[in-house]
Amino acid sequence: MKGLSMAYSPEALAFSTIPANEQIRAEDRVSYLYLEHAVLRQDRTGVIALLAEEEMTARVQIPVAGIAALLLGPGTSISHEAMASCARSGATVIFTGGGGVNAYATATSLTTSARWAIAQARLVSNEARQREAALILYKKQLGIEKMPGGTIAAMRGLEGRTIRNLYRDEAKKAKIKFHRDTAATDPVNVGLNIANSILYGCAASACSVLGINPALGIIHRGDGRSLLFDLADMYKPSISIPLVFSASHDADPVTSIRKKLRSEVHRHKVIVDMVATLQEILTPHLPSRTDDRLIGGNNREVAGHTQYGGRD
Repeated sequence: MKGLSMAYSPEALAFSTIPANEQIRAEDRVSYLYLEHAVLRQDRTGVIALLAEEEMTARVQIPVAGIAALLLGPGTSISHEAMASCARSGATVIFTGGGGVNAYATATSLTTSARWAIAQARLVSNEARQREAALILYKKQLGIEKMPGGTIAAMRGLEGRTIRNLYRDEAKKAKIKFHRDTAATDPVNVGLNIANSILYGCAASACSVLGINPALGIIHRGDGRSLLFDLADMYKPSISIPLVFSASHDADPVTSIRKKLRSEVHRHKVIVDMVATLQEILTPHLPSRTDDRLIGGNNREVAGHTQYGGRD
């Protein structure tokens, strides 16, 4: 049996042809939207979420063209047409666990340029370049100008001591006993997991803007989210860790953390800053040419989209 195709409105069809460079910039988008127990569908006006409320179903319009990352938790489903709209509009869709904890899969589509991906490949294939980039990330994370010791080992030790002392000071301020354990169920550990997952979602959106690979980290290695860890770490000491501890005595810490973190992500322009940081560390390694080309041999390149088989 053939599948039924939806009759899109002229407005929806026109939207699908808007080129990437004319859509809403990442810096102007809402950082993220988390949904659970919802059905996402395409209707004549765009993507909607159907939410069960008591004995009725509420229809909520989802402005996918103005969202950087759409996090779909348990109990959600999304139709092919709605997913296509998200892809066309450059919204990063992330399928997560409850509360946004753990990202199982992502779906992204916006940029068609390979220039930033080429720069990333050049960076991660050279250890000296990676050290330079790592020091930039550490400076941003720890809020310092001078590099004590000037080595990655020194910075790694400073980072460890900073986070340890921050946990201790924030726990004392909140008057609680705390030990970091990602598997624990106390409000602070759960809150840190949720906050980290949200920051990883923001980082995934930043990577998708430039079309680079989240698996190719600078400080972190070996995980498919390594670069997301690198980017998220910049905001843990200044934003997420103090925020989570401050919400530990709230009636509903999880909801409070999500709401407060959304405000902080917007106030500090976290996604914009992540993109700017990526551009800062990748710009020195950008290719000099942006046109499509082929490998030519002897470290040369030749023009692409050219017939090299001769005439018939």
